[in-house]
Amino acid sequence: MVTNTNNSSNELIQLPSELIEIVWANDIELSIFERWSQSFQFSTDEPSALIQHEGGPCSVLTTVQAHLLNELIFCSRCNQNWRQASSDEIDLHFLNALVSILHLLSSTNKKIYLANYSNEKKISSIKEFHEQIQFSLCQSNIDLKQQIFSRLHMWKSSYGVLLFLYSCLMTKTIDLLKKEIDDETTLPLIDIAHGHGSQCLTNLLITGFATPHCFDGDKDISGLKLYGIHQQASIGFLSSLEIYRLLEVGWFLKNPKSPIWILGSETHLTVIFSREQALVEQDNETPMKKALKIFHKYDTEKNGFISNSLLDQVITEIIQLSILTTAIPSINQLKQRMDPDNLQIITESSFLQELFSQEKHLNSSNEQFGPLNGKPFILYHYNGLPRSNKDKKVRYASCQAIISDFGYGNDTPASAVAPVQPGSYLPITGVLRTKWPTIELQWDDDVKPSLN
Repeated sequence: MVTNTNNSSNELIQLPSELIEIVWANDIELSIFERWSQSFQFSTDEPSALIQHEGGPCSVLTTVQAHLLNELIFCSRCNQNWRQASSDEIDLHFLNALVSILHLLSSTNKKIYLANYSNEKKISSIKEFHEQIQFSLCQSNIDLKQQIFSRLHMWKSSYGVLLFLYSCLMTKTIDLLKKEIDDETTLPLIDIAHGHGSQCLTNLLITGFATPHCFDGDKDISGLKLYGIHQQASIGFLSSLEIYRLLEVGWFLKNPKSPIWILGSETHLTVIFSREQALVEQDNETPMKKALKIFHKYDTEKNGFISNSLLDQVITEIIQLSILTTAIPSINQLKQRMDPDNLQIITESSFLQELFSQEKHLNSSNEQFGPLNGKPFILYHYNGLPRSNKDKKVRYASCQAIISDFGYGNDTPASAVAPVQPGSYLPITGVLRTKWPTIELQWDDDVKPSLN
């Protein structure tokens, strides 16, 4: 929501050098800058799919693509024909996607800045480009839409991606960026060696919060406070790094408000999405699910159990959050009931049986933890790099997916993951199984979608 301000809408602001340093560091590598100097351009083979010409700007392009899809695939006008939408319709959804991202970034500051750049000639230097950028302050939501829409040609010009990135960062403000990025080793936002956007930048454009972490809530590591994700966003995030336990992705990013997820590999970002709303789980959690999230936080190895000694911390958090309204027995009594054989472990099933026996029974008998219950549904995958698509044509790859009823949410232990059939496993399957451990995919037309 943009609030009215006393500043004149005609007052133009220069691009601060401090912001340039946050993005690029002290020296900007020309080859990386050139890779980021691209327009928002749509594929001739898939009218709503953005093209990425070179490696680097995927953190901006994929998040814009995800927000665009969120506008497009659930549009009542497009309905089942969303892939055949007209160019005018797609432009409308594209511009609304930009508005959505800027609204997300202005939630604290309540001000939105948009870049102005009218020079269509080739610049002689990076410095000259930055000196010619100016920002105008939007006065209202109507003003914001008018200014965004009037800049359609600029977004589709040679520097459209960079100009939108700078608009986002100016809107977020330098002070908030520096405050939220709690680890300065994650700066600059664009990697000086390889040119890809940092996790801070991806999280910023998904959630509006520039943290480098993907776990739920905040963590205290030996007195160092690390800030994570605190609420659901419209777009989710899954990562191949979680397969190797190099990154923890929490419930909030795994469970967005819409069935659209950005997929992160070691080098690139792509998008997986569906029109199947049953894949979405809203954040209206039952006490049992809230307690399970706490239990899983301490089950760091995803084994389906925790050490007996950790139960004290789990129960303390449950009490602090007032998850249970009934009296809880003493820790010693709980340990005796949950670990009757004195194995020094507390299993997830014994934890639930002791604290939520009634809710567990109702949930398992009626919902099976998964509303689809093995029903096939369609998933689509987007990769903006032509070289990573079949015949080098940027198109959405589609597949039929099935999730068995035991493979929903983050509640499935690793031991329950369905065995992989020889020759059927693709890296994308592994990433999706960090959310749905039993998912099986059958890709159409022999396509083998790439995460890179």
